[in-house]
Amino acid sequence: MTLKNVIVRYPYCAIGTLIALNCAMVRIFKLNGIIFGLIALAFCCTLQFLVYNEGHRESGKKEPNAFLEGLFYRVMNTVPETVYISLFDGSLKYISDGIEKLAGHKPEDLYKTRNSLLQLIHPDDREKVLELIRKLQSGGDGRIEYRLLKGDGSYTWVSDYLNPIRNEWGNVTHYNGILQNTDEKKIADKDLETLNARVHQLNDIVNHHAVRDSLTNAYNRRYSLVILQNEFNRALDQNKALSCLLMDIDQLEAINSRYGYFMGNRILTEISKCLQKQIRSSDVVSRFGDDEFFIILPEIDDEELKRVTDLLVSAVEKCFVTDDEKNISVHFRITTGSSSLARTTKTITDLIEQASSSLYAAKMAKKTQQKANG
Repeated sequence: MTLKNVIVRYPYCAIGTLIALNCAMVRIFKLNGIIFGLIALAFCCTLQFLVYNEGHRESGKKEPNAFLEGLFYRVMNTVPETVYISLFDGSLKYISDGIEKLAGHKPEDLYKTRNSLLQLIHPDDREKVLELIRKLQSGGDGRIEYRLLKGDGSYTWVSDYLNPIRNEWGNVTHYNGILQNTDEKKIADKDLETLNARVHQLNDIVNHHAVRDSLTNAYNRRYSLVILQNEFNRALDQNKALSCLLMDIDQLEAINSRYGYFMGNRILTEISKCLQKQIRSSDVVSRFGDDEFFIILPEIDDEELKRVTDLLVSAVEKCFVTDDEKNISVHFRITTGSSSLARTTKTITDLIEQASSSLYAAKMAKKTQQKANG
């Protein structure tokens, strides 16, 4: 068997991403010496044989391999991407037929003027492309996305993979690029971005409902217990004060019976708003029961608690709810119970039970007073 390469191998050939074939042909002989077949071994090389051919064509050293060059062009015209070769002065040496499908330009039209391809780049993107091209001259490479002007006057997003091309002496003389349409990717990315935003929005909604009361927007009982435990631990660790306030709406059941549950719900919502306006950023308001609100007051001791309670009660009892259609205005009153962290307090349950007992005693005292008043 005889081995013959149809492309001479050149130095510095392993630099690009484009594929040309270095094909070693092996003839297969019968025993009588007649050739009856070939074995072809294909090896990867780059666009450099075009540069080699061009250099030898210009220097007159050797006739370029026109057959292989033509074969390469035909192969490049079949790939879905647009392949091009350019000098650093902007002279386009080759561009595949894919440019017509990509942007509606005929290759022969782009050969006519220098910088024809660069002129198609959107003005806002051109400088960053030129910056990468300058980097290629020192042997670098890179990928960049930019907008390319189409034949119909619109722009399309493309991804360009740029690589330097060296001649047979190792000098960078050209660069090649591979253009891919990324419009669909941009649309997909935008759709994904929109979808992610929607997922985050839904997560926010889920998280909101996980910790908030759906009617009053105050924290719910479950989450308030988590906060209370954290504040309880912090108060013990840092020797800080901690107080709680349990607030109950007087005669809410009677209001519901007289005006309807819709009015009762509006009262609950209005009380929540009033409390939120009065408390500090460190305080926490939660709906603890059907007609109860629980307020966590970090760093408020039992002496300060009386002043805070009077302030909140006064603010809430100034609020009222109106029904313009029925021409009514409903005022309401509240009863409170409180608790403060003491040496005998062991758990948050102790704080809650102390506030609950205080509330019960206050409600009993109100009833006794009402009976005494007739």
